[in-house]
Amino acid sequence: MDVGFLFNIRRHPEEQRSLRQVYQDHIDDVVHAEQLGFTHAWAGEHHFAWDQATPGLFPVLAAVAQRTSRIRIGTHVTVLPYHHPLRVAEDAAVLDILSGGRFELTVGAGSFYEEFRSYDVDAAERFGRLFEGLDVILKCFSEDEFSHAGKYFTFPGVRMTTKPLQERLPVWVAASGPVGVKRVARRGLNVAGASAFGPQLMELFDSELRAHGHNPADHGSGLLSMVHVADDEDRAWAEAARGVHHWLTFLAGHEWVGLEFTGGSLDVPAPDQLRDWAAYSPIPYHVGTPDQVAESLLRRVRSARNTNLALSFRQVFMDTAAVHHSMDLFAEHVMPELRAWQHPTNTVASSDQ
Repeated sequence: MDVGFLFNIRRHPEEQRSLRQVYQDHIDDVVHAEQLGFTHAWAGEHHFAWDQATPGLFPVLAAVAQRTSRIRIGTHVTVLPYHHPLRVAEDAAVLDILSGGRFELTVGAGSFYEEFRSYDVDAAERFGRLFEGLDVILKCFSEDEFSHAGKYFTFPGVRMTTKPLQERLPVWVAASGPVGVKRVARRGLNVAGASAFGPQLMELFDSELRAHGHNPADHGSGLLSMVHVADDEDRAWAEAARGVHHWLTFLAGHEWVGLEFTGGSLDVPAPDQLRDWAAYSPIPYHVGTPDQVAESLLRRVRSARNTNLALSFRQVFMDTAAVHHSMDLFAEHVMPELRAWQHPTNTVASSDQ
């Protein structure tokens, strides 16, 4: 399993740090992640959020590319219905060139209805726009000149003169249901997030890959989690409590957790209550000692076929020393166990072809 780093840049209105410093802290975290041996660093996109969540992934990743040399970088996710697909394809190609062929593109349909409203995009069209836009991007990567006539886009005679440095730039698609994973498998791409919804969905993905002539062992499955590690459990929760609470409050706009969304003004509950809420989230928070975090993470990744794990270590209010100590403990004690794990499907799939 590839163990990577996830950075979601946010700033709580009550924080004293400037937004510029918050961006710098997150970029420094990726540099530290590369030094510790994390294989990839993915960044998330949101818009018009009260906590100033990152709206511009490509500029951030370009800055990361200039500060690093080995770690792979990528979006997780680019919400494609908000963007012009030709623009995304060009930005992806340039970023792949700037990074020396280290870029990976993850696209998704989006799920925050207030973002669709602000962009004046019909949320009911999000999946149609996602997959049509994706097909345009794939043509940009593979063809020198093409035309496209679809439901949402019509492009006559596009000449794509700037290509990615990688011959086959890795493309991931976020999917959480049967229709989505079938569409991803039909295109022979990697799937993100499907394994969080159970092994049956991944079994369907692998079955569809085989049905379209693809080897599942050659196609990744990505999973996200939040992590904070400390020398003892009480210290871990003391350092992470406000960040965990903010994360769950942010998710409360999705009916995923039992919180009312109030713009972050809720009082931070006791750790026992936070533990229950954190475990309930589909993007759970793993907090504790190295042994505790290793046990809970391994339990999660073993639930389905997963090849890539991206972990977020910094949330709002977290001190840099505590974040980097958490990353250090994780790299020393937890990462080796995760890297050693391999789902049986990954070992037998190649012999099925």
